[in-house]
Amino acid sequence: MVKIIKASGREEVFRKKYIEESAIRAGASRKLAKEVANKVSQKVHKRMTTEQILDLTLKYLGKERPGVAARYDLKRAIMTLGPHGFLFEEFFSQVLKAYGYKTSTGNIVKGKVVSHEVDIIAEKKLRHMIEAKYHNRKGVYTDTKVTMYTHARFLDIQSNPRKKFDSAWLVTNTKCTSRAVKYARGVNLKIIGWKYPSKGNLQELIEKKELYPITIFKSVSEHVKDKLFKAKIVLAKDLVTHDMNDLIKKTGLKEHVLRKVFEEYERVLLV
Repeated sequence: MVKIIKASGREEVFRKKYIEESAIRAGASRKLAKEVANKVSQKVHKRMTTEQILDLTLKYLGKERPGVAARYDLKRAIMTLGPHGFLFEEFFSQVLKAYGYKTSTGNIVKGKVVSHEVDIIAEKKLRHMIEAKYHNRKGVYTDTKVTMYTHARFLDIQSNPRKKFDSAWLVTNTKCTSRAVKYARGVNLKIIGWKYPSKGNLQELIEKKELYPITIFKSVSEHVKDKLFKAKIVLAKDLVTHDMNDLIKKTGLKEHVLRKVFEEYERVLLV
């Protein structure tokens, strides 16, 4: 067994099946996924980093299916939403809308003692207070302090009889520590993180309905992405819900620039 180094610095055993399964989720055929996983496994050596393995996987996928390679790199695409967390809040709010929730972001809610900025309020039969914890570096875990902080804010808000929520959620683009998960379970705080829980995790919610952020487009410049973000176009698939004239007005971008974005959309998502 070959042990590799995760972004956190911890060692773990390299498992070829993870590459194969992730490639299939990104849209690769089973044949291509197996071929790429085999090629990567032949290059893997002791203490190789997960980042190096990812780059190697993307290289092999990109030669055959560039669109699949872009979707495979989902975690990094989410991390480039930063450097600050407000875009992640908007992104997850849009994800929830795709699942039938009514959402709002940046809400100021009065508790019994102090007022709180609630990142996302989501409603679908029940009303949920959501704390969004965003990290723009790999290897950073969401810890117990965040779960305790979220729960404490929830309790203060619940003490105000006019501002009731049915539950509190914590959503993060990374993994949580085991202690954070244990605490959350003990106080009935729902966590949605990277690959957690096993069903309904952030990765699954995105991939199931192809709710990819526009940062998945590698050839689109940061300037163009910023213009799209300011127009509250965060999901790649939202591009096709606007006609060209509407996009020009909303973003201030030239038509030929937007045409290139649409070309990237077709390469990545219409495969």
